[in-house]
This record gives sequence, structure tokens and C-alpha cells, in this order.
Amino acid sequence: MNIVWRKEWIYEYESPWSVFEKLALVNLVDRNEILKVFGNPKVKNIKQYIGDYHRNLLLLNGFDLQKLHQTLNFDLLEHNKNIINALIAPFHGLYSTWSHWFHRKLHWCPKCMEGGFHSWLHQFKLLDKCAFHNLNLINSCPDCNETIPFLLSNKQLGYAFRCKCGFPIGSFHISSWNEWKGPEQIDQAVLEWIRSNMHQLEVQPKWIVHEQHCNLKLLIKAEPKETNHFDSIEPLHQNDYYSKSFQKELLRKNTQACRRVEDRLFQNLLRNHQHCITQLMELRKTDDMAEFPEICPYAYAYVFWRKSLFKKEHFFDENSLRKINISEGAPLIIEDQLDYFCEQIVSLQMKIQRCIDARVLFWIIEKLVFQFSENFFNAWLEIAGKRSKEISTPSWNEINTMRDRSFPNVALKYNFVEKISSSSIEYHYSENEEVSSYKYVCPYQHESAKRNIYTMTSYTPQSVAILIRRNTHDVVEKKVLQKSVEEYVKRLNF
Repeated sequence: MNIVWRKEWIYEYESPWSVFEKLALVNLVDRNEILKVFGNPKVKNIKQYIGDYHRNLLLLNGFDLQKLHQTLNFDLLEHNKNIINALIAPFHGLYSTWSHWFHRKLHWCPKCMEGGFHSWLHQFKLLDKCAFHNLNLINSCPDCNETIPFLLSNKQLGYAFRCKCGFPIGSFHISSWNEWKGPEQIDQAVLEWIRSNMHQLEVQPKWIVHEQHCNLKLLIKAEPKETNHFDSIEPLHQNDYYSKSFQKELLRKNTQACRRVEDRLFQNLLRNHQHCITQLMELRKTDDMAEFPEICPYAYAYVFWRKSLFKKEHFFDENSLRKINISEGAPLIIEDQLDYFCEQIVSLQMKIQRCIDARVLFWIIEKLVFQFSENFFNAWLEIAGKRSKEISTPSWNEINTMRDRSFPNVALKYNFVEKISSSSIEYHYSENEEVSSYKYVCPYQHESAKRNIYTMTSYTPQSVAILIRRNTHDVVEKKVLQKSVEEYVKRLNF
């Protein structure tokens, strides 16, 4: 097969995806044919379906790299390695694979694609805008909404640079190579990051980030919100981290952070709404036949924030607000995220100082829990006005979206000085610019309304069940009451 190609068609920071799309376009072949031509002996011996492993564009696992190099007159694998290492050098050694940092689905900039250009920077999870045009990246076909795998594959792709539905990701004719071009300029902060990390694998200090809750610009531009220095190590063995006593102490730190948020809420925003919260939590109303009263939006926000934060089964409680411990557990809704940060901190400490300093771990986790809990309450407050009037709650899928949006965008810069056994942590945090101040009218702020609430009777499902057992008379009426309570609770369950 005679292949048409020019080395000049490959640009700086380009990914193999657009290289192979150009190759498909000018040679009038599909992606499977390209893989068959450039596949290694193992791929060429596969008679039926060639799996995704061999179509991988990070390591080019399925390719005959020598033949690819000779044909393109370009070392595509070395090109990949240089760009990828420059992007992830400060995280090197903390994660097992490159794929951790790159989207599995194609992300692209429409302006770049006008020149037939797709970049590794578009696939990098810590960038949500194009580093060349500052445009939001697209991650699904604008016409059919389907995602496209970041592979050398015909899945969801038809003709070169075209979705299977027919939508042109890039509009080209066979003779369009004269129009192909790479971007003319790159964001200077991103360029600085790449240049500072180029040809370095072991960069100090190290960054600890969660790829879903961080942006590269936070690492480049932001000054730390807080820095903490630990002059000496209080060593802890790795096995001690998994002990019951240590996990119990970690749970206690989480609980303390939640309690601080609650204390702040009750000292400020919720100070004049404790009676409203009591009314909702205890399902209070005037008598058996009465409707449940209007829900105060602030009570709604607090009660369902609390239920979802701790993944509680019920929002109601027969005990009054003042008699229960309102922070009796860790914020289980972010348990996975906290475990992730704990594991990365422990892994890094074991790697560079061969022991764990629990003070560092506790300080970071407390800050994450505190900031998330505040953000998550604000997310509940945002929907409280509408939902309290509807007597409805979001689904768990919607709540999980609120959780993901509420988890702080953070980056932790960790430095260890071995000579003096000291460490420092920079806590970088990007403020949520979209946070609004929600002000609602509470229907229970006059004194008579407050007094009235405390004269009402609690109608939780448990108390109604006890009432039915105790009263042998008016069973039918009590059953009607029970059904009405169950229907009301059902509307507020998730």
C-alpha cells in the first residue's frame, strides 16, 4: 500500500487521533485498515475483532512502531511521551498509569478542528478549556449527542473527521491538506507549566489533586489559601493507618469538621429557624385531621442537607433538635473522595519519607470536609425555595450531581525536606464564582408562630404506629391518618 503523507502535517502538542484522521482522509481508508497496515505482528494475526487495547493512542500498544516511524518520518511514540510527561511530571509516581489523567472519550475544540488539529491538551483532565483558543471543549457530537472513543476506531466515526450520524467534526475535502494548520499561540500559563516540566520525571514538590476537582490553572496561577509547616515528623507506620484506632480518630476529625459547619450555620443563617427545623424533623402539625404546615425553606435546606450528607435513611426524628447529636457520623456521601485523598497522601509520604505523619493527613481531610459541607449546604439552599413549596426532593442521581459540584476544587502542594525532617503543605483552593446569596421569606418568624409550633403534636411514622396500637377506638380514622403521613413522607424521601 502506497501511503500519502507529509511530516509537516504533524504539529506541536498534537495527538495521534488527528494524525490518523488525516491519514485516513488523504488515503481514503478507514481506521481498521490503518491498524492492519501499521499493526504489530500480534494485531495482524487477529482474524476477527481487534480489541480496544490494541487501538490505544497513549502507548500505541498495537502498532509496529518502527514501520509507523518510517512511514510518517516522525517518532509518534516519543512525541506522545514528551507531551504527556511534561503535563503530568509533578504527579509522577503517585498514579500507576498515564490513562488516569486523560479522558477516554474524545474532547475537542471546534476552532482547532477547523485546522484538522486535535491536541493532548484537549484530552488532559485538568483542562476544561482549549489552551489555544480559551473555548469550552466539546465531548459529544453536537448533533446526535453520542460520545466518541479516544481510540483508533470506527466506533461512532464514519468518514474521516465525521461522526457516524453525519455531523462534520472537521469539514475537509481530500485536497484540504493545504488548509491544515496547528494553533498559532498557546496560553502562556499552560506553556510555562509544560516548559518547566519538560524532560523531568521527578519534580519536587509534588502536587496531590483529584482530576475531577482541580484545574491546571489553579496549579499555575493561584496563590495558596493557606500553608502549614510541620517542623518534625511524628512517625506512624503504614499498617497503623489501617488500624481501628486510627480510622476511629480520622472519623472523629471528620465529625469535628462537620460540627464546625453546623455551629456556624446555627450561629448565623439558621439562628432564627431552629423551631422551623424542629417542626419539619418531628413532622409536627396541629391535630390528626390537619394538613402538614408549610415548610420553611431554611429548615428544608438543613434537614435534607443533613440526611444526604450522612446518607441517613430518614429525614425525620422523634427527638427534638436540641436533644440529638446532629453530627454523629462522617460525611459518607464523600467517603470515596476522602479515601482517594487519604490514599494519595499516605502513598506519597511512604514514598518520600518512609512513614506517615498523621497531622498532615488530618489537617488536609478536615479542610476538605469543612469546605465540602459548606458548599453542599449552599447547594441545598439553592433549591430549597422551589422544592419546599412543592413538597418534593431531588433523586439520588441529582443529589450526587450536587455533591460533585460541591466538592471543592483543590490542589495540595507537598514538600518534604529530608535533612531536617520537616514538611510543608500548600492548600490551593479556587473560590466558586457562581455562589449566590439566597434569601427566602420564612412563614414562622413572628412569636405566636414559634409558640404554636411547640404546642403541635409529632406525627412521625413511628409515633403514628404507636398511636394506632394504643387506641382501639377510631381505628379507621387512625388508618387514614397513617396513610396520609406515609404519603407525605414518601414525597420527601430519596
